[in-house]
Amino acid sequence: MITDLTDRYVGATLRSIPENQRADIEAELRASIDDAIEARLSEGTEAKTAEQEVLEALGDPDRLAAGYSGRPGYLIGPEHFFAYKRLLAVLMITVVPIVTAIIAVLQVIAGDDIGSVFAETLGMAIALVVHIAFWTTLVFAVIERSGEKVPTSRWTLDSLPALPRQESATLGDTIGSLVFLVFAIAAIVFSRNVSPVTGDTGTPVSFFDPELWSFWFPYFVVVLTAEIVFEITKYRVGSWTWALASVNLALNALFAIPAIYLLTSEQIFNPVFFERIGWGSEPAGDGTLVMVAVVIIGLIAIWDVIDGFRKAKK
Repeated sequence: MITDLTDRYVGATLRSIPENQRADIEAELRASIDDAIEARLSEGTEAKTAEQEVLEALGDPDRLAAGYSGRPGYLIGPEHFFAYKRLLAVLMITVVPIVTAIIAVLQVIAGDDIGSVFAETLGMAIALVVHIAFWTTLVFAVIERSGEKVPTSRWTLDSLPALPRQESATLGDTIGSLVFLVFAIAAIVFSRNVSPVTGDTGTPVSFFDPELWSFWFPYFVVVLTAEIVFEITKYRVGSWTWALASVNLALNALFAIPAIYLLTSEQIFNPVFFERIGWGSEPAGDGTLVMVAVVIIGLIAIWDVIDGFRKAKK
């Protein structure tokens, strides 16, 4: 050859070929290059130019090597991509919100302040998303290169899904939610001055700690009012959407996390109320009332979030 281009090209191709295949592939590749150059020489092309044209036509040696060795030049190919996509979506919309909610509740129970709970929960959610995406992708990339196939059932016409239907926001559900929210706001507002228990002067003894009115009760009233706006908006839109499900997640977190924090830090009940009814200074004496309330609030919030995303997916 006039130059060392062919040797350099062959060397670049063989470097990513398994050792036991190199001899055969080198012989085949050199023969192919020589034949192509000879064809151009017979057409009157100069030797140096013919060699350059042939090698340029072959293209990137790494891509050529992948073709020779049967090694895919992509991370996840079309055969496995849709199974990968479906699994990743399921993990993201189920594992991430459930685990994040559990971690937030455990942190609140442990007595962490609200700022720390929000910051650490957000960081954990981001880390969880990254880990799920990384490890799922890695597993499918290994499957792609191992030649194994993800077991799937044979597709038939019976596999076609039903026509998608939207989970509509009905008037009945909306009215029910609005009645509950208005009742909750009224319960907070009237709890300050309405109580079946009275003090020595005849004034009502609030079931909740009066100190909550300095910040937390106004905060909860604002969150519940936002819930009312959300329910009306959802009804006007007509059905659940991903955006509405995300807002629903945020509203549940804004209510449930502070509520659980106040319960577990013994800030929500008025000890005077329980002293007057003979339970001592602690609710139910052994904290049973607190734990029941925490479990109920946590389960309702988690279920409502999951149900919202489930309906949005439909």
